[in-house]
Amino acid sequence: MKLFSLKNLFLLLCCAAPFVYLNSIFDSLPDQVAMHFGSDMKPNRFGDKSNLWSTVSFMMGIGVVAYLIITNVGKLDPKNQSLQSQGIMEKLGITSIVFISLLTIYIIYTAVQGESGNLLFVLLGGFFAIIGNFLYNIKPNYFVGFRLPWTLENQNNWRKTHQLGGKIWVVGGMLAIILSFIVPEAYMMKLFIAIVLLMVIIPSFNSYTYHKAGNQ
Repeated sequence: MKLFSLKNLFLLLCCAAPFVYLNSIFDSLPDQVAMHFGSDMKPNRFGDKSNLWSTVSFMMGIGVVAYLIITNVGKLDPKNQSLQSQGIMEKLGITSIVFISLLTIYIIYTAVQGESGNLLFVLLGGFFAIIGNFLYNIKPNYFVGFRLPWTLENQNNWRKTHQLGGKIWVVGGMLAIILSFIVPEAYMMKLFIAIVLLMVIIPSFNSYTYHKAGNQ
């Protein structure tokens, strides 16, 4: 892997962006900023603005670790099945870095504003929609996807589950984006959780049903 490449430069810029943004506005921030929000998207805890540096460092640390794990799962897969989807894994890792960078910038913004709007669900919806596109074509592996006993033991089950799951995640992500412009902030979190549960339950149940039908 080349150390200096356009991809690595892009990843570096994504990691640096939240730090640059925070540094550019830090002096103008009040001493106390919102540090946590409740399910109603209202701030319920405040803290010193210097704590934002540790928040940014923690979030981007998660992003880097997630990228390294996702792009190296092929080396950890005992059957080397993940290597068949290495291109998808690389795109998924890059997407994760971009998403966490944008999410961290949003966290800084909400801390400054003292309120959290529905933009969070636009980011999450977009992320899930992109993941759905990746799920549709991902090959069987032990690390990413609907890793159920019956999907891991049957390639047809895996393929059908992820083709359905991919479509549902794209639709669910887009639905979350649309609803974020319609539903009030106080209700959007509960609605989003319901959407995510359906995105997980429907493909899993369909996969189990396919498995049972094959055993009859």
